[in-house]
Amino acid sequence: MKIISSCARLFFFGAFFAALTACSDDNASNESSASALQLVSSNIEDGAVVSSRKGTLELTFDRDIKQAPDKALLFNGLPATVTIDGKMLRYEYSLAEYGTDCTFRIPARSLTDLEGNVCNESFTLRFSVNETVTARLFDAIVDLNGKGTHTSVQAAIDDAPKNRTTPYLIFIANGTYEEFVNVPKDKPFLHFIGQDREKTVITRMLTSASNASGEGGEEAWTHSWRNSANTGYQEAVTMIYAPDCYAEGLSFENRWGVEKLIGPMAEAMYTANTRIAFRDCRFRSFQDTWQTAVTKAGATINAKQYASDCLIEGAVDYIYGDGNILIENSTFYNVRYGSVIAAAAHAEGTEWGYVFKGCVIDGVNKVNPSVYGTDKLDYINGKGWGQALGRPWKNAPITVFLNTTLKFDIDPRGWRDMSAYPKLFAEYKTIGKNGNPVDMSGRKTTFTAGEGEQAYTGKTELSAEEAARYTYENIITAGDGWDPKAFAEKAAAPANVKLEGNKLTWNAANRAICYLVFKEDGTFVAQTETNSLTVADADAKYTVRSANAYGSLSK
Repeated sequence: MKIISSCARLFFFGAFFAALTACSDDNASNESSASALQLVSSNIEDGAVVSSRKGTLELTFDRDIKQAPDKALLFNGLPATVTIDGKMLRYEYSLAEYGTDCTFRIPARSLTDLEGNVCNESFTLRFSVNETVTARLFDAIVDLNGKGTHTSVQAAIDDAPKNRTTPYLIFIANGTYEEFVNVPKDKPFLHFIGQDREKTVITRMLTSASNASGEGGEEAWTHSWRNSANTGYQEAVTMIYAPDCYAEGLSFENRWGVEKLIGPMAEAMYTANTRIAFRDCRFRSFQDTWQTAVTKAGATINAKQYASDCLIEGAVDYIYGDGNILIENSTFYNVRYGSVIAAAAHAEGTEWGYVFKGCVIDGVNKVNPSVYGTDKLDYINGKGWGQALGRPWKNAPITVFLNTTLKFDIDPRGWRDMSAYPKLFAEYKTIGKNGNPVDMSGRKTTFTAGEGEQAYTGKTELSAEEAARYTYENIITAGDGWDPKAFAEKAAAPANVKLEGNKLTWNAANRAICYLVFKEDGTFVAQTETNSLTVADADAKYTVRSANAYGSLSK
């Protein structure tokens, strides 16, 4: 089978395409062959295999055509909305999965030319969608037990080539990696694949304390990147300056925030470029857990980043900064009562800002006097602020929460003051802890900053039409076709894994580029391009996971 480019003009002969020549005027059964509607070419050949889940089918006829009234064309048995431009009929297909067989059918009498000549026969085009993959191993394996190519994440980054244009795959085995991680700007396309986000942890004790007299005192200053005694320290535990970076199955944490549950700033993650994505990751600290620092690091104001199926944990402005950041199907976890999730600082001209869609807000919602002290109880118990969605940090902040589920009540005002005035702080279909829509009537309509109290001019609640604009396609894929969801489309899991003597075998998996082998306790053993491996321990039990072309692992 072959894939035909959209610009190819193929002339088809034989019985299959002859069907489309059987077209006649309704009132003339003996219409001459000159009036028969002819299919001239198709960009996808019947029986072809195409490699993209999204594409356009184009059929070109020998004259201008139109769709007959009340006649449906069909794609996989369902009515297909087509566009017709003169002689060209186009259908845009979008499939959820690879390995799909597709059928495009033009039923009899559903197409005519402009003179009313009707096709009396049906036409069916069949093709399949399968990603073409080439067997290859991970470029680097990080394993504390010495079974890989490196024992530290940073060493694997240091050895990665510069200026890649295709994914460089780094697998990180279970373990606690106590190190700073820095992905420089000249090392794009690094894909970090963790074995298990609960057990694969990048962590350090780190603060941004300016001196020993602030919050955290001498201990915070001892661990501060601002302390000149701490050579090799950096602002966040993990800092990503390169574009086109992807991470999956990892925990990024700052141990100061996780263990101390106090300030000062203690960043776990710092993302400073465009096309950076995370799936199934954890971000853990207390204050300023994740900074999206796109303009601070020199990227454009509309740099885009994406996260899905993640856990983001903190208490004070624990995602903050700028850029077009879409986070979907994730959990924001407040580690104390009175937490504030987002502190946005978007420049004028930012198109989308912070967009949190289909997320859950969970966490601690009770006062703990041993943590807060009795002098703060009035503040905690409702005379001050309760839990809040966010506050405006700088410039023209934008933060939108869509289809949010709350596990507890938040402050009816929703938002807090900070040091700027928001451009847009809005929600759509926020659901409360009782399963009912949240009453939006008490949301903040004034904000106080440097010039005093000012009326908020944006919306507090979006309409259905406005909310419908906030799609993955509009925010993430638009413009350059970047599609990080595709990175996580799993290869099939290996089946029929069995051990005979020292030979471990399994069935080859669809879309797999290679396989990772583990002992039952999770210990990494080896990687292989083939569906067998000779193991040293014939008495152990093993599991096998397949990797797709982006490194994402099957279960």
